[in-house]
Amino acid sequence: MRIWWTTAYYELLKYSRKKTLILILIVLPLVLIYMLGSAFDTEIKPAKVIVYNADRGELRASVDAFWSNDEIKPYVRFLAAKEEGDVQPSVTESESDYGVVIPADYSSRVLKGETVSWRTYSGRYVEKNLAVESVIDSYLTELNMQMSAQAILGPETGSEQAAVGEPDAAEPFVLVGMLGGDKNQIFRSVSAMQYYAATYLIMFLLYGGMLAAIELLNQHKNGTLQRMFTMPFSFIQLVLGIVTGSFLVAALQAIIIVLFTKFVYDVNWGTNYGWLFLISLLTTAVGAGIAIIIASFAKTVKTTQTVFGIVAFSMTFVSGGMIADIDVIIGDASKWTVNHWANEGLRAIMNGSSWSGYSQEVAILAMIAAVLSVFAMIRLPKVVKQHA
Repeated sequence: MRIWWTTAYYELLKYSRKKTLILILIVLPLVLIYMLGSAFDTEIKPAKVIVYNADRGELRASVDAFWSNDEIKPYVRFLAAKEEGDVQPSVTESESDYGVVIPADYSSRVLKGETVSWRTYSGRYVEKNLAVESVIDSYLTELNMQMSAQAILGPETGSEQAAVGEPDAAEPFVLVGMLGGDKNQIFRSVSAMQYYAATYLIMFLLYGGMLAAIELLNQHKNGTLQRMFTMPFSFIQLVLGIVTGSFLVAALQAIIIVLFTKFVYDVNWGTNYGWLFLISLLTTAVGAGIAIIIASFAKTVKTTQTVFGIVAFSMTFVSGGMIADIDVIIGDASKWTVNHWANEGLRAIMNGSSWSGYSQEVAILAMIAAVLSVFAMIRLPKVVKQHA
């Protein structure tokens, strides 16, 4: 075992010095995740709204309750301004997305039955301006309607305090949706950033598994394996140490991608990190198995990389890695790819599903990894031995 892990350690050390390899396996997927996740992201982020309430009348408490209402939190993040002069500069300098100033005579005008409005400052993002304006307009429209009804029908319609500042809870402040469909129909109940984070984590873990075959071919070509074969150590432990080194690289690759996207891109990976790591490990095993089988026939690094690249790219494409709703065109063809089962398992974990929600995907992925590993072990002598 000592020879095994010593070989794996030095393989990991060798990989860490290859800057191009690190760029391809770690930096490139992070760039692709950000570009595609941002480009196709339709999720509305809460707008930061800075508010100065100059009103000190009877209705101030109801206005404060409006800004803290749970119904508007998905669209508005309330920020209190210390003075009126802070509102416009905050919006102009993009510290806030929208500004609101509530006049000092707000309560008195409402209680007199007059139409009221707030002074607002629009920010740079049109979609956030529309969301905030919809929230505010809905609130003020409901308020003015209640006051008009009270003026016409009399006080029996309800107390002023109840009528003012507390619109019907059954009516949402704003309705947000997509024309012609829902994002869940395209990205399958996860956000665009989550979708592409899972997709490209799996794709590049396959490439991480390919390192095992490439390193074995390189050492075979350089004669290193032949010299190792004559040493008084277990040759199989040396070979497995080389393979394990690629698995350690893939493990670090998965850890860095998951942590970076979680804390920088705000990707929600769920809470079952153990199962997430298992899916990553099984995907790496699949990549290593496919690469070793290809290498046993190809015999050269260049041919192995070319054929493996075609296989990995094709599986990623068919599983929806480039076109999210490609299954509408190709049907269930994606289920014949490794990426499909790994991606579905990751998305179920992201959605907070229980074990039963992704057990089938993990089981199928494990079965694929086991079968490919057996075939890879059978074909391994063709890669590592001179006259096999």
